[in-house]
Amino acid sequence: MAGATNDARDGVMIVCRNRSAGRRYGGWRALTRAGAFAAATVLFAAALCGQAGAQPNTVDPASGNVFVSGGAVPFDVGSRFMQRINANALLRNAASAGNNAGGGGGDEPSRERYRAWLEGYGLAARTGPQGEFPGDRRTTWGGIAGGGAMVAPGVSVGLSADQSRTKIDVTGLAQSGRIDLTQVGLSAAVERGPWAFGATLIHGTGVIKSSRFEGGESIASYRARLWGAMAELSRYWSLPGNARLVPKLGVDWMWSRTGSFTETGGVAPITGSGVTATRVRVMAGAEVGRTWAADRVLFDVAVHGRLVNNAVQDVGALEVSLASGAGAAAAIAGVRESTLGADAGAAFSARVSENVRLYAIYDGRFRSRFTSHGGTLGAEVRW
Repeated sequence: MAGATNDARDGVMIVCRNRSAGRRYGGWRALTRAGAFAAATVLFAAALCGQAGAQPNTVDPASGNVFVSGGAVPFDVGSRFMQRINANALLRNAASAGNNAGGGGGDEPSRERYRAWLEGYGLAARTGPQGEFPGDRRTTWGGIAGGGAMVAPGVSVGLSADQSRTKIDVTGLAQSGRIDLTQVGLSAAVERGPWAFGATLIHGTGVIKSSRFEGGESIASYRARLWGAMAELSRYWSLPGNARLVPKLGVDWMWSRTGSFTETGGVAPITGSGVTATRVRVMAGAEVGRTWAADRVLFDVAVHGRLVNNAVQDVGALEVSLASGAGAAAAIAGVRESTLGADAGAAFSARVSENVRLYAIYDGRFRSRFTSHGGTLGAEVRW
C-alpha cells in the first residue's frame, strides 16, 4: 500500500511537472512571436519613414530649368530698353517738328531744346523647347522715364531709366521665377541733313527669385548684371503726301552675368554656378510712315521691320548639384535664340499741342524658338 501510494504520488507529480513545463514553453513561444511582430512593425515603419524623407543622391538636370530661363531675361528686356532709348534719342521722330506737314519731313531744324518722356509697357514672350529645356512663358511690366537736351545744332544727348518686373513659368513643370531689373542708359544722336546716327550705352542690375515644387518648395534668390551698347545709322527720304522712308542699319552688343545660388527648403535643394553670356547682333531694316494734320493735331503713323542676325551667341552652361554635396554635378545648356530672325512693329502718335506728343507702339520679335509681343503707351514734352 505504501508503495502504491508513492507510485500514485509520483504519477501526480510527473503530470504536474509536465503541465508546468508546457505552460513555460507556451509562454516563451508567445513572447517570441510578439517580439518578432514588434520588430517587423518597427522595421516596416522605419522603411516607410526613410522612404518619405530619403534624399536623392544624384541631381535631376530638369531642376535647373527655371534658372537658365531666368538667365535669358536680361537679354530680352535689355535689348528692348536699348531700342527705346535709341528711338527717343533722335530729335526727328514720329510727329516731331521735323516731320511736320509744312516742312515736308526732316529738313526743318527743331526749335525745342529740351525733352522729357514717360512710358509704360508690357511684354508677353514665349520660348519653345530646345534640347532638355521644355520652354517657358514670360510676362513683363515696366516703365521708362527719360530726358534729353540739344547741346548743339543737330546734336542731342539723353539719360533714361527703366524699372521692370518679369514673371517666368517653365512649361510643364512646377517651376516659376520673378526678376526685378533696374536699368539706366545714356544716349547720343547726331543728325546732318537726311542722315542720323545714334549710340546707346546701358547698365542694369537685378534680383532673381525662383521657386520649385518637388516634394516641397525650394526657393533661391540671386543677382544679375548686364551691360549693353547699340549703334544705328539711318537715312531719311521724303516721299509724296508727307510720307517717308527711313532705311536703318544697326549693331548691338550685350553682356550679362547671373550669380551663383543655393536653394533652401524642399526635399532636394540644389546649388548652381554663376553664368556669363555674350551676344552680338547685326540688324537691317526700314521704317515707312506718314504725317498729317487735322483739327490742329499733328498725327503720325509708321510701320517698321528688320532682319536680325545673331552673329555671336556665347551662352555659358549652368552647373548644378545637390546642396547636400551628394552625387555628381550636371551641366545645363543656356537658352539661345535662333541665328536669324525678324522684328516688326507699328507706331501711332498725336502731337496734341506744340509741346506735347502722345503715342502708342507695338513691337514684335520673331525667332524660330522665341516670340515676343510688346505694347507701349507714352508721352513726350518738349520745350
